Amino acid sequence: MKNQKSIAELQKSLKLLNEEKVLNEKTNEEEKKKFSNLIKNIDPSEIRNTIFVEKKFTLWDRIKRVLGIS
Repeated sequence: MKNQKSIAELQKSLKLLNEEKVLNEKTNEEEKKKFSNLIKNIDPSEIRNTIFVEKKFTLWDRIKRVLGIS
């Protein structure tokens, strides 16, 4: 009798775990879709790795550079 009770409890626990697994998978897929849409909707001009600063050399700097002085 005791063995039958524990088997029934184990089956009930297994059923609950399977339902929770399905729910977690569904939630996971929904979050993936939300994250994907968020990334797709970001403006590419807002994403920058490095700041590009254009160096402007004076005439004297360019002459020194060509001559290899500095």
